This record gives sequence, structure tokens and C-alpha cells, in this order.
Amino acid sequence: MNPEELNEQTESAHHAGQKAIGLTTAVTAVLLAGATLLSHRAHTEEIKLQTKVNDQWSFYQAKHQRSHDYGKSAEEEWIAGRHDLAVEFMKISIDEECGSPPERNCYPPRLKQTPVLQQIMAEIKGPAASGESQESSAAEKEQPATHESSGEAAKPAKESSAREGAVKVQDRARDMEKETELISRKADHYDTSELFLEVSIVLCSIALLSENRLYWRLSFITTIFGIAIAIWAMLLR
Repeated sequence: MNPEELNEQTESAHHAGQKAIGLTTAVTAVLLAGATLLSHRAHTEEIKLQTKVNDQWSFYQAKHQRSHDYGKSAEEEWIAGRHDLAVEFMKISIDEECGSPPERNCYPPRLKQTPVLQQIMAEIKGPAASGESQESSAAEKEQPATHESSGEAAKPAKESSAREGAVKVQDRARDMEKETELISRKADHYDTSELFLEVSIVLCSIALLSENRLYWRLSFITTIFGIAIAIWAMLLR
């Protein structure tokens, strides 16, 4: 083999190596674009969820404060001797805090610390219990056919009259906070994946400039890390 043929083979091998590095750079750039898109979407979703969480907490604070204010008004009216008005205020306080129908094991603010409010609650539970017993006895006297039809018709009415209390709003806000934290962790993982892929592109560029294929081989390691972290973020639950 003469020196001219040897130089031609060396030059062709050099160009083949540059093409391989260039192809690797292009593929890594596509992966980087995907990781960047996922990162931007995750951060946008995080901001939207955080806004909704803030709205839910503001809604909770408003309903809880209304429940507290109505409970205080009920206490004042009861002391003043206006028991009917006190009972009405207390019912509104329960609706604002516990919803309608009220949540189980839910009590309006200051109930356990204020004996007056406990008396009002006893007043509310007394007629309510007797009223429920009368309604149940009247329902038993009705025919089965009419009972079934009236039960089906009553479902939409009960569902339409249902109201959420501060406790329900608080639970939903906490659930949304957990979802926001999950999206935030995903966004952080996508950012890390983006960083590793950017390092891969830099290593490929160094390999082209220095004509040293070692940097090209190192780029495969950082690319694998970037892809693995992005997949991990997708699987987070």
C-alpha cells in the first residue's frame, strides 16, 4: 500500500468519524428538545395548580370565617333571649363549616369551648331527631310502589341541594397540594434530564473540535442518564 492510498483511507475514516459524531449530536438535540418540552409543560401545570390551590385555601378561609362569625352571632342572640334567631344563625354556621348535609364528625368553630353554642346544638338536634322519626314513620305507611318512585325523584333534589362546607374545601385543597408537589418533582427531574442532554451535546462538540473520540464516547453516558431520569419522571405517581 503506497502512502497516497494510506492517506486516503485515513481521511475517509476521519470523515466517517465526524459523521457519526454529527449524527449523535442531532439525535441528542432531538432528545433535548423533548425533555425541554416536558419540563416547560410540567412547570406550566405546576403554576396553574398552585393558583387553584391558593383559590381553594382562600375559599376555605372565607367559609370558615363565615362559620365563626355566624356562630358568634348565634351565641349573642341566644344570650339576648332570641333563641329562634340564634338557632337559625347556628344552622348557617354548621352549613358553612360542615356543608349540607353535614360531614361526619364535623363541628362548627368554638363549639367545644362555648357552653352556649352547645345548648344551641342540643336545641337543633332535639327537633331534628323528632322530625326525622315522624318522617320515617310516615314513609313506612306509604305503599312500596310510590315509595320507590318518590325515592328516585328525591335523589336529584338532594344532590342539587348539597353544599360543600369549609372542611370539604380544605380536604380538596390538601389533595391539590399533593398533586402540585408531584408535578413539581416531575419538573425538577425533567430539568435534570435536560442538563445531562446538554452536557452530551457539549461533549460531542468538543469531540469534533479536538478530533478526540473519547469525548464522543463519554457523551453516551450522559445521554443514558438524561433519558433514564426523564423516564423516571414520567413514572412518578
